[in-house]
Amino acid sequence: MSYLSLDLSKRRSGWAIYRKGDERLRSGTWVLGSEYTTDGQTYLKLHQHLMDMHQLCPIEHVYLEKPIHPVNLTGHTNIDTLRILSGIAAHVHSFGAAMGFRSVTEINVSSWRRDFIGPQKRGTKKVTLKALTMERCRQLGFNPRYDDEADAIGILDFALDFHEHITPPWRANEVLRPALGGA
Repeated sequence: MSYLSLDLSKRRSGWAIYRKGDERLRSGTWVLGSEYTTDGQTYLKLHQHLMDMHQLCPIEHVYLEKPIHPVNLTGHTNIDTLRILSGIAAHVHSFGAAMGFRSVTEINVSSWRRDFIGPQKRGTKKVTLKALTMERCRQLGFNPRYDDEADAIGILDFALDFHEHITPPWRANEVLRPALGGA
């Protein structure tokens, strides 16, 4: 059985995949487009990456970060960003249905992040949360190159534990740890 997690973005999407019985997960990033790439080209690029991944390691379950709700718009996020993120997520659902995946599940960022790095003070900056996610990945023996990859690892770690009730090998010998960044 294989599990894929995605932290979706047009510029750089993080992914992590774990096959039950493996000692390690594999992870990385995909560039789906730039400011000059049409939405259709972005969806096509995602489709190609998902197909390549599925051919290498047949995917059965996908977990992705739920796109931002419009009422939570902050910083550089605008309605065009929401539209493309929602479209990318919809394409993952469509691809999963077409390929016969058992499930495609969206996970709220606050849920997986609280589990992965520990509870944080309200209003903690996004940059800090991403740095803490990178740090937590290093604690578990991973070396993500980008925060998108680290987020995908965090999503997968949460999904395996909370949704699949699987303790992956990188967590099997872990003892209690203090929350990163303080509560």
